[in-house]
Amino acid sequence: MLRALGALAMTFLFLPSVFAEEPPRAMWVWDARIAAKPESKAKLLAFCRRHQIGTLYLSAYNLEPPWDRTYRDFNRQAHEMGLSVHALAGDPRWGKSRYHTLPMAWTGAVLQMNRQAPPEERFDGIHSDVEVYLLTQAWNERPGELLGGYLDLNAKMAEAIRKEPVPVIFGVDIPFWFDDDASYRILWRGSVKSPTQHILDTVDTVTVMAYRNFAEGSDGTLRLVRLELEYGGQVGKPVLIGQETQEDLFPAYVSFGGTTCNVMSRELKKIVNAVGGQAGFGGLAIHHYESYKKLCE
Repeated sequence: MLRALGALAMTFLFLPSVFAEEPPRAMWVWDARIAAKPESKAKLLAFCRRHQIGTLYLSAYNLEPPWDRTYRDFNRQAHEMGLSVHALAGDPRWGKSRYHTLPMAWTGAVLQMNRQAPPEERFDGIHSDVEVYLLTQAWNERPGELLGGYLDLNAKMAEAIRKEPVPVIFGVDIPFWFDDDASYRILWRGSVKSPTQHILDTVDTVTVMAYRNFAEGSDGTLRLVRLELEYGGQVGKPVLIGQETQEDLFPAYVSFGGTTCNVMSRELKKIVNAVGGQAGFGGLAIHHYESYKKLCE
């Protein structure tokens, strides 16, 4: 009997860990030409099928003819596979109040294309990548001014998007450190909150650029996204956890580039297993297609 119990214990010891179910991943695609060429488009869609990609943030700066037709054709094929496609664009300068006309014109162009297209050819979302802190000198001198302009931009875009009769998801990329410091608060529209909280109050979803090639520890991905997930759960907004795959970045620990696909898979499973059941968890997002493909294929 003891021998049998010992054998049973050994069996349980070597059972694989049970991981939380991971929702389909999102992935940035910055080279719009990939969607325009039949061969590269087919490879992208096949990659999505193999790697559990459910949403594409697809670069879509230019929606003038013939690019509008290119995106409509791509969206139709992606939808046939069950993929969602979000129009992607951004520039750090867009956060400045005097440049708001540019992202608003782009937002209007995406919405106009959607109005003119049948449902299967429309974008499912608009995804903004406006990283105002990359304007280094202005950020060092006037961070509050830049943040205020950026928050105003998100509100303007959200208002325009929500006026549309057909629902469009509005998502933005944010850095993990927007809510790390408890004293880092900004008064905006009568409320004092962290930038992350203001953003989550305004948009439909955020993708946190929590770029680390390790999940656990005091500086691991899980630590970096804890507050975003908590607040996202409170306000009912999904938070996606962004991970990097580009090579030759500094410091090296911000990216899985230069490691292996197995290393990345192991760390991502740790993330999903730890937070997969939280209300605010919206999934993982991988930056970006070409480097991800190089890493894993």
